[in-house]
Amino acid sequence: MTTRRNLLASGGAAFSAAFAPAGLRLASYDPSPSGRLALWDNTTGPHLRGAVFSQRRVYPELDGTTFLGPGLLGAPVSQAALDSLAEAGANLAVWSGAGVFAETGRFGVDPAIEDHIGRWLEMCQRAGLYTVIGFRTGPGRSAFAFHPDDDWYPRRLLNNSLWRDEEAQAAWVAMCLHAARSFGSHPALAGILAMVEPNGSDLGHPSVWPAMAAAIDRGWPQSSGVPLILSPDRWARAEALGAMQSASAHTIINVHDYAPWEYTHQGARAGVRLNDDGRHLAEAMAGYPRWACLEFGAALHAPDLGRYFQTRIAALESAGANWAAWRWPSGWDAYETRETGMNVTLSREAMNALRAAFSRNRGRPD
Repeated sequence: MTTRRNLLASGGAAFSAAFAPAGLRLASYDPSPSGRLALWDNTTGPHLRGAVFSQRRVYPELDGTTFLGPGLLGAPVSQAALDSLAEAGANLAVWSGAGVFAETGRFGVDPAIEDHIGRWLEMCQRAGLYTVIGFRTGPGRSAFAFHPDDDWYPRRLLNNSLWRDEEAQAAWVAMCLHAARSFGSHPALAGILAMVEPNGSDLGHPSVWPAMAAAIDRGWPQSSGVPLILSPDRWARAEALGAMQSASAHTIINVHDYAPWEYTHQGARAGVRLNDDGRHLAEAMAGYPRWACLEFGAALHAPDLGRYFQTRIAALESAGANWAAWRWPSGWDAYETRETGMNVTLSREAMNALRAAFSRNRGRPD
């Protein structure tokens, strides 16, 4: 009998199948280089250039009904926001949001999240954008795991139990496989990012994410046609790649780049200047046939912001790596008027660099 505790060894397929939607039909998929995997080939790329949208669960007692909107996830992303990204020339919208399994309890499927992702896929297709769906949260991990030292939320909302709870780990593996089977046939879906910025190592559990990632990779339903995207530990830093097991040919490696941190996250009047050419990431990823950088960005008040985007983009382009800048605005005014720090549309320098690169995009979903 397969139990949750041995799912990490078995790949999680049995747990995922238990929650498969009734009557699910998957479209056929050609796994040849003409398929979606070819979108991630660094020898012929980059093929996807875009920006990130981030959403989290709404807690009315914390957020009210206006700041992040009245729905389950916020801030709401409008069709106009996606259209504006496409109009700027992008062909990729990365969704960084909630996983389709509950964060607590028995870790069952959350139909409302599934419906939300389904609508997201349709909106991206209407806009002419490919999308990557990435799971920031899920079994044993809440959105506040990204803000462990902040004091603006009740501490009871912080959930990092994933890294010490084998049941949650198995459920996360199963959640990813379930998502591939549920959404993999959608023509706008370019890939599924199994976890956004794993951080088990920083919490004293360095072996957990490599084991989870390997289990997801082993169990990945290739018949779904959707590529798997895996990030290394330590918040998706390239230097943590050595701890990961070798990935399958159908898997893409994703790394995030906010180096140098003292530049990208500097205070409003710090005045830290950019002191490198951005080549460090491509150098660290040399030898990986399929990799991408699906988050990079800097505070809008950072000096030399135009050069920051130009150098990072140039390095990624030379490596043939797909990329997405953090972040594109949602279109929800109550949120966007307060959270302006890395909204790239508010910087002429950033947008000049992005539009120039976006103009090289060619492929869009059917």
